[in-house]
Amino acid sequence: MSLLTRLWLSVLVAMLLALSGSFALSVLTARNYLAQQLFAQASDSATSLALSMSQQHKDAAMRELLVSALFDSGHFESIRYFDVEGTLQVERLTTAPASSAPVWFVALVPLDAAPGEALVSDGWRQAGKVEVRASARYAYAELWSGTLKLALTQGGIGLLLCVVVALLMRWTQKPLRAIVEQAVAIGFRRFVMLPEPDVPELRVVGRAMNSMVGRVQAMFAEQASRIEQLRNDANRDALTRMPNRSLFMGSLREALHDEQAAPGGALVVARVLDLAGVNRRIGRERTDILIQACASLLGDVVRQHDESATIGRLNGAEFGVLLPELDGAGTQRLCQQLLEGFDRLYRQEYVDREPVAAIGWTLYRRGEDLGGVLLRLDACLMQAESAQPPLAGNAGETPHTAARSDEWRSRIEMALATRAFRLAFFPVLRVDGALLHREAMLRMLDVEGVPITAGQFMPVASRLGMTARLDLLTLESAMIHLDEESGDIAVNLSPLSLADPSFLPGVRAILGSAGRRAPRLWVELSERGIGETGGLDALTDFAALLSQHGCKLGIEHFGRHFSAMPRLHALSVDYLKLDGAFVAEIESNEGNQRFVKAVVDVARSLEIQVIAERVASEAEWQTLSALGVAGVTGPAVTARKT
Repeated sequence: MSLLTRLWLSVLVAMLLALSGSFALSVLTARNYLAQQLFAQASDSATSLALSMSQQHKDAAMRELLVSALFDSGHFESIRYFDVEGTLQVERLTTAPASSAPVWFVALVPLDAAPGEALVSDGWRQAGKVEVRASARYAYAELWSGTLKLALTQGGIGLLLCVVVALLMRWTQKPLRAIVEQAVAIGFRRFVMLPEPDVPELRVVGRAMNSMVGRVQAMFAEQASRIEQLRNDANRDALTRMPNRSLFMGSLREALHDEQAAPGGALVVARVLDLAGVNRRIGRERTDILIQACASLLGDVVRQHDESATIGRLNGAEFGVLLPELDGAGTQRLCQQLLEGFDRLYRQEYVDREPVAAIGWTLYRRGEDLGGVLLRLDACLMQAESAQPPLAGNAGETPHTAARSDEWRSRIEMALATRAFRLAFFPVLRVDGALLHREAMLRMLDVEGVPITAGQFMPVASRLGMTARLDLLTLESAMIHLDEESGDIAVNLSPLSLADPSFLPGVRAILGSAGRRAPRLWVELSERGIGETGGLDALTDFAALLSQHGCKLGIEHFGRHFSAMPRLHALSVDYLKLDGAFVAEIESNEGNQRFVKAVVDVARSLEIQVIAERVASEAEWQTLSALGVAGVTGPAVTARKT
């Protein structure tokens, strides 16, 4: 029983005792008063009758006449006359109907009024005694009527007091309830600050709770800042603050093998020529300025073509650019702009010779071997170093060409109309090998029934604003599988769908009809997509809806924005899928090991599971297990299950 309930019951019991005592005392007082009035009436009547009988003749007829006259003139229960020996001589008893008061009330509140007595004299000697008992019938009726009025009055007062106490309790419990809700929120990993209560006794508690919340938030913010710095130190080039070779190669491997990656794109490498000679001729400081200028140039030019491109410094003289979905013509234009930019650096005297850099590029298709793509790129780069201008490229054996948006729209619309979609499942295991859940990937069937991966049609669907319809279809398909099979299923949804007005009502309807299947559903969104759609604010309502139905919420490709961890924790995120770029060859990368260990430690303190993506080898698996990761997914997992 809560403290507020106990306090309310205590007040209610005290109020009932007070009203009941007052009611009982009032009734008893009224009863005693009426009894005294009946006794007074009987005494006065007995005295009057005795005086009349003393003054009249003492024959029997006269006595009976006087008794009858008094009895008929008032309300009496009985009148009796006794002679000097105590023998009853005359008696009159009432024959009037019983009182209108209930029998139980008469029995519960009896009016025991004593009879009035007076002596009859004959000169100086006693002739007899009269006894008069007043009728209580009307007194009972009056007492019953008064009791009812008193009960109604006190009942009204009691109800009014209940209302007043309820309002008082509500006013009192408002700050207390706020403190309780704050404590509950802390239990659910949400930290909120509240205004201090007006009640002095609760103000100290509220101040202490807010202080604790502030310290916890500061602690998490400090941890997030330290881990963000650790990530930057492990995966960023110290001079240019670009991704280093390890992070860039992890992103490239993901682009080649990730199920949700674009079907193809371009890979560009720019190499500053004769960097060692430049360093000797112009000095280390000017060389560092040159490298920074090259990095700035790459960022400015590449962002004009693709905001999602990945740029990294591969080693002292080389920069790499990964551009998903860019075709050969677009890559050629980008490289020409880069060459013009490098020429400007020479004219601005950043360097003492030209050409400043050589550029090699190649197109890739998802599914290609990483080694083959790099060998092709190295060949282009060597060719560019001796070419004029210093640029060479290779479109590959089967270059990627993007279909037009209007073609994709008609294909997706037709597939939606015919529900030509299927789910493909990939296992996600605990580090001990037990199944955690199955990850469902959406496939679209073309006119020949051949499945098309999400990486091919989802980028186009995002540009066309069709992700919400596809995500709702994914949820419906997952519910069908949950009904037919055991185990949990995870689905990937697009953060862009959160901005669609029809998405949340559609999800609410699907989950509302899911019943007991809903808690077996895991829903995850990409950290990159969340950043592109305005941050984590759009997740609030969606996270609350999933929590209401017991679904788990996760963030995939996590790690590039670790500072968002406190907000994720406030949204009650259940799990994180660590970006594969931080997993690649982690057994030999001590920087990424420290980063992953820090992420796991913070996530564990927030009761958030960490799952590693794109685990490609047993060595990576064992290293991640030692670092405390809860689950793994990727080629090594699929190979073990098959």
